[in-house]
Amino acid sequence: MSRDASFTVIETDRLRLRRFDLRDIAAFHAYRADDGVARYQSWQDYTLEQAERFVEELRREDPGVPGAPFQFAVARLGDDALVGDCMLAMDPGDPPTGEIGYTVAPAHQGRGYACEAAGALLAYAFDRFDMAAVRSVTDVRNAPSIAVARRLGMHLRSTAHTRFKGEPCEEQTYEVTREAWQAHGT
Repeated sequence: MSRDASFTVIETDRLRLRRFDLRDIAAFHAYRADDGVARYQSWQDYTLEQAERFVEELRREDPGVPGAPFQFAVARLGDDALVGDCMLAMDPGDPPTGEIGYTVAPAHQGRGYACEAAGALLAYAFDRFDMAAVRSVTDVRNAPSIAVARRLGMHLRSTAHTRFKGEPCEEQTYEVTREAWQAHGT
């Protein structure tokens, strides 16, 4: 099973994972332009024009296309205000594997939103796409991201010495299999 053209929303107790909308651009740009948020992410000096282009491109995409990461808007359930985003990328294979990523705006950090959203995304990845395993790759200095991966039942699989944004760093890969996810009780 691949491409989910019918995707509309995933809801949790407090959050809604949905497609990005033009109304999200200002909030999306605000946290992507924040140096603290960008420190461990692939972007830097994120412009409003980049945010507009990114959101517009996502409106034509669907989750579940192998090799094409999909970004889900993460919004509060009550007022649908954007608090962050999650990424799901699917690798081809039989069965497929995947990778998730998560970002929460500074004003909304510390409330468990990353764990709640990423947990919902893991459930979606395993249920909808029948993935065998899902991984999360993070800089070893990014303690909040590592904490989320561990809370989700992911286990450290590897550490790689690399360069990121011109600096030497260690990247850790955490992973959870479908069987471990089901046993984790989520």
